[in-house]
Amino acid sequence: MGATKQGIQPVPPANMSDDKDIWKQFCAGEQGAFRELYDRYYSRMFVWGCRWLDGETAFVKDHLHDFFIYLWEKRANLAPEVQVSAYLLTSFKRRLIEQWGKEKKLKDISSMIGPVQEEQEEMEDFTHQFNRIQAALQSLTPAQREVIEMRFLQNMSLQQIAAAKNTSLRTVYNLTHRAILQLRQELGKKNFLFLW
Repeated sequence: MGATKQGIQPVPPANMSDDKDIWKQFCAGEQGAFRELYDRYYSRMFVWGCRWLDGETAFVKDHLHDFFIYLWEKRANLAPEVQVSAYLLTSFKRRLIEQWGKEKKLKDISSMIGPVQEEQEEMEDFTHQFNRIQAALQSLTPAQREVIEMRFLQNMSLQQIAAAKNTSLRTVYNLTHRAILQLRQELGKKNFLFLW
């Protein structure tokens, strides 16, 4: 699962003990563990990054790839005992905001990071909401899930989706409309809009 040519696939919540094992293997230099970590966390970290830099999906995507390369290069110096999800989300947010500040020549980015306690609560809330939405996405048909991911995670227009799927605009509209109705029923409007 994870990022594919078709789009970003939903990733079920990872088992924390599995995460710890994979992280240790990653730190030891196992390439399979690197791929597994990437597959498990790409979607979550992409959405997390877009939450901080709204509308900057290309920037977030580029820097997410760079972040994973950075982690791989620094793996020997990383602590093997960490809470993986919290470490990845916190590290990526800080690095992303730092890179954003450099690109935009911002003098003070501290207000975008916030106090550690507040950051922890925000991350826990995000993870809870993200897992709920991922579970709701799994209840959609594969075609509905694909158009939702293309529309909201890849920011493609309905016309672009129709062209990519080689189907009619009406079909894409219907799939999107039915999927949104179902997600709103399962999640409520507030939670549905949480990520987008």
